[in-house]
Amino acid sequence: MRARTILAIALLMFAGLAVADEEGVAWESLSEEQQRVLSGFSDDWDNLAPERQARLSMGADRWASMTPKQRTAAQERFRKWNSLPPDRREKIRDRYQVYREMAPDEQKRVRDNFRRYQRMPLERRQMLRDRYRDMSPEQRKRLRERLTDRPRTTSRD
Repeated sequence: MRARTILAIALLMFAGLAVADEEGVAWESLSEEQQRVLSGFSDDWDNLAPERQARLSMGADRWASMTPKQRTAAQERFRKWNSLPPDRREKIRDRYQVYREMAPDEQKRVRDNFRRYQRMPLERRQMLRDRYRDMSPEQRKRLRERLTDRPRTTSRD
């Protein structure tokens, strides 16, 4: 049960913000399944910010709709997240915030590039990581500027 509560919190860290009214989400308005998943928050529910209540209730819905395999995968992702040093987690949160502020077409470009990278053979990915790691800070900056200034018109899938 505690793992589900922790997992619900982790899922919500990256969930889109829901618009909640000033009163928030009443505990009594949650479904039985949502209350079960969020039972660790029941005593303090009324003290949570309305936005957090909304995110938690959405996360509980997502958790309830997952298959056992998806839940296991989510628990593993959360375990990995918790094992990261705090400064690494903060860096990831900052980058995610930058991503959320991008225009939808820029977000799509980032997702497409990530998928393309994931499909590359391991050797190619390692070569790209090594090449980037060996660059000077100025070279890295120029590469980032070049990639953000020039939209991709062709795909090398």
